[in-house]
Amino acid sequence: MDVTQLKPEVPLSVAQKKLEKKQSIIEAARELFTTTGYESTTIADVARKAGVAVGTVYLYFKNKSELLYAVKGDWEYEFLAFLQDPALQQIPHYMRARPLMEACFELCNRQSDMIQMMGLQPQEIGGWEKTISDPIQIGIKTFFDEAIALGYMRPIDSQAASVLAFGMVSDALYQCFNVEGGKSVSRYIDALVDLLDHWLLMPPYLNKEI
Repeated sequence: MDVTQLKPEVPLSVAQKKLEKKQSIIEAARELFTTTGYESTTIADVARKAGVAVGTVYLYFKNKSELLYAVKGDWEYEFLAFLQDPALQQIPHYMRARPLMEACFELCNRQSDMIQMMGLQPQEIGGWEKTISDPIQIGIKTFFDEAIALGYMRPIDSQAASVLAFGMVSDALYQCFNVEGGKSVSRYIDALVDLLDHWLLMPPYLNKEI
């Protein structure tokens, strides 16, 4: 081999190294949270698994609950990306409950190791205030605001409704997958779609075809 054709290895920048180290910590935490359990895992356990010092973990995450939110980040990003998918945007707001529920259940089915975390109560992961600023809830609130402005949805308190909807769907997902082993997916999807439609939609748009 002509060594002159070999490209010199480009050293990682400081920012890239920090990003890789942070990601290794997140991956170690995810593995421990979903095997050992969130409550049983300590920051020291995460550091040991990631091969870094405990102090290094605290450089990126101030506590375990903040680390949990980072672990949930990929999960949330995938669902938020679906909310912004051009194909979904072509569907009228009053017809989106079913594809949204199907996406939630399909995502949970693919990432089954994350399901157990749905059973964690807010007080177990570091305060009630973070539940209001959850990225998924913000995405749901934005969707509700758009639907209300277009006249498809009843003029409700969209922030309170987003919290309630998020909790209701999360509980259904936890019950379906973590308690029942994913045996009743279609039953839960049908029930959630029916409940959301009758709770949120203006009467003219109930059971309306595209």
